[in-house]
Amino acid sequence: MSQLTANLTGVPRTLMLPLRGRADEQSYSRPLFQDPLAVEWLKVLGWDEELEALYSKLGKAASITVATRTYHHDQITSRHLASHSRPVVVELGAGLSSRFHRVGQNAYRWFELDLPVVTELRRQLDTPTEQHQFISASVMDFSWMDAIANDVEPENILFIAEGLLMYLEPNEVKQLINAMRSRFPGATLDVEVLGNYMRKPGKGFSKIGAPFKWFVNNEGDLTAMGLKVINSGSISELYLERWPWQWRLPWALLGQFPYFRNSYLIVETKL
Repeated sequence: MSQLTANLTGVPRTLMLPLRGRADEQSYSRPLFQDPLAVEWLKVLGWDEELEALYSKLGKAASITVATRTYHHDQITSRHLASHSRPVVVELGAGLSSRFHRVGQNAYRWFELDLPVVTELRRQLDTPTEQHQFISASVMDFSWMDAIANDVEPENILFIAEGLLMYLEPNEVKQLINAMRSRFPGATLDVEVLGNYMRKPGKGFSKIGAPFKWFVNNEGDLTAMGLKVINSGSISELYLERWPWQWRLPWALLGQFPYFRNSYLIVETKL
């Protein structure tokens, strides 16, 4: 672990895993997306060798899952930017996301929200501007909402919760969504949710102090929280062509079973 990342513990430490996955995707002959910053940032920070056991245990599935989820969120974001005037994007628990640099040039405002220890690290790698701003706060400290552009209608705002909500307690997820619905009614929330199938794989994250705490049965659990589901896709359904050909048929067959299909969902909702 480098001096730059020495202060990362618990959930903040997990930001190294998607960074590694995005960087690894660049070595693929036909990557789903271009992300030179991921390669550069990983080189500057160095790899956290204590995470190697977790990353390598998940194997090829880990890097491909990162690639497919990253690309899918990019596509959702690009559609939002193209279809709204003065579009605003807010990445909740942003980690070291480089999405702004890939697809965000047409955003009116882009906010990266994360804990101070993460934002401090980001500032050593990235530079905020009027268009691209960093917010140092816990997602559960709802005062962060005051920093969001107040001259934009809520329907022009896209919130992205990528690799975040599974680390919150179920009551915290409800509190957060209720607060966002009250403050930004009609905004879009692009969210990742894990099903009960992921409880066993999630034990590896408990060992690094970042246990998974919130699981769903299916999209109906989001509807029950007052969210309107617009689109939904399982990680097992998205971009099957990116998976090794030997995996594609088993993946497609397993995807017919709700318990597996709902293990990892990316869902577009309206607040």
